[in-house]
Amino acid sequence: MPSSMATPILPLEIITDILSRLQSKTLIRFKSVSKQWYSLISSPDFINLHLTQTLISQNLPNLIVSQVSLFSSPISDNQNHEFHFSELDHPLKPFCKYDLKSSPKIIGSINGVLCISLYDDKSSVILYNPSTKTHRLIPPFSNRNPHGNDTADLVVFGFGFDSVSRDYKVVRMSQTCKNRVVVYREASVYSLRDDSWKCVSDQTTMGQFVLQNCKTVLVNECLHFIVFDSNSNFKTKVTCFNLRTEIFSIFDLPKLPKFDGSFSGRSYVTKELGGCFCMSVNYEKPIPGMVADWELVRADLWVMKEHGNEESWFRRYSICNPASFDVLTHLTPVLYSKDNEWVLLELDDSWFGWYSWTTKRFERVTVHGLPSNFTPCNTRTFLDSLVSLGKDKGKDKDKDKSKVKIEPKKNKNKTDRDDFLSSGFKLRL
Repeated sequence: MPSSMATPILPLEIITDILSRLQSKTLIRFKSVSKQWYSLISSPDFINLHLTQTLISQNLPNLIVSQVSLFSSPISDNQNHEFHFSELDHPLKPFCKYDLKSSPKIIGSINGVLCISLYDDKSSVILYNPSTKTHRLIPPFSNRNPHGNDTADLVVFGFGFDSVSRDYKVVRMSQTCKNRVVVYREASVYSLRDDSWKCVSDQTTMGQFVLQNCKTVLVNECLHFIVFDSNSNFKTKVTCFNLRTEIFSIFDLPKLPKFDGSFSGRSYVTKELGGCFCMSVNYEKPIPGMVADWELVRADLWVMKEHGNEESWFRRYSICNPASFDVLTHLTPVLYSKDNEWVLLELDDSWFGWYSWTTKRFERVTVHGLPSNFTPCNTRTFLDSLVSLGKDKGKDKDKDKSKVKIEPKKNKNKTDRDDFLSSGFKLRL
């Protein structure tokens, strides 16, 4: 063939730039093109470049719902009024018994990596990337509680990423009460890079708050959660744990309306929206004639403009007639639209809708693909990424340490799930 007709070869820099803009599932297939492409796509530098391109593309993340299993749906924008969910082939799937206690719990999500566990298991946590279909089982936590390993009254987990050390971290906080008094508190951090736990209890700050059974929220590499402050007559506050410095801090909620005849209770849901720490406040009152049922009468969304600055709180919206949306008990914001004019709401833990705080319009979303025996949702978001938590299938089989090794049973009452969750494996990333 004449040289003038030869196929031109693109420089590696251009090939790298083009590939970094593709979806993970496409790039995983492209690993089979050649050894060069396999090495390129598997390299840490390319994985970071691909993640950066995903973040600057401003595409909306995927939705993930923890129901009786894990289900995900792509989402385009606020014009998308149909969500099509499909079940993920996640590592806890064999142990989901289609009831709430054995359903997977989503602890957190960052860079496409999910931190998951089972609702009825306080000791075993798994890191999982739905895009690469790789996972990592975190080694069991060694409890230092002098009152016994199984006496913690409340355990709260959090998950995040430290960009300086390039390390994924899982935070475990627990407290033990005796006669309604906290007698022991503990906080520990698992480092994926070191594959180990360490105690980080800060008794100066941690000693003043009482944990609540709530979700942790990651904003600016800090985990946030609701607590009662024992130094201020058990006032409700927000505690922040910095994943980089591993130090706790505490700050006040926004100034909220006092209780009056229009409502007699309120609940809080912390969220990250648009890169800011937010708090959704649901105002409730009991339904006449019902002993334990409450109805939602108002919902506010408070946003903290400057992270950690409690004076920067402002109210994004106030929904004063939630019954017009067919909302019965509570609503939770999930994410903003691309134009930041709409917010996706999860309503009564069972369905979704888009709400515009500028026009006050509400548009319901039709959901497909979820089981008919609907149980309460636990909705999070995750990005498409190439972050790998294990080796590729078919590569280095003899050296692959990512396979789960089942340990011999030590308790006759243990199930197969217990054996799986108590076993571990080590990887070098």
